[in-house]
Amino acid sequence: MAKRGPKSVEEKLEVVHLYLEQGKSISILTKAFGVNGDTIRNWIRKYQTEGLEGLKERHSWKKYSSELKEKTVTDYLAGRGGLS
Repeated sequence: MAKRGPKSVEEKLEVVHLYLEQGKSISILTKAFGVNGDTIRNWIRKYQTEGLEGLKERHSWKKYSSELKEKTVTDYLAGRGGLS
């Protein structure tokens, strides 16, 4: 299970703006802010699709029923669908 990040919305927004508006590279931003490149890409995607709301911490995890989990694993093992 992934650990929720300690970055504030303001910090995330700064990183996103540095990328989108100033053209800073992901590799430069990862070094400057100590954040994984995939995390930064997720912030950018969420900002582009949801705006500022996308950068806010979610306070709950999605809950899935045992039946849905079992069906998902069965479908995956049968070659229907992928990991995402």
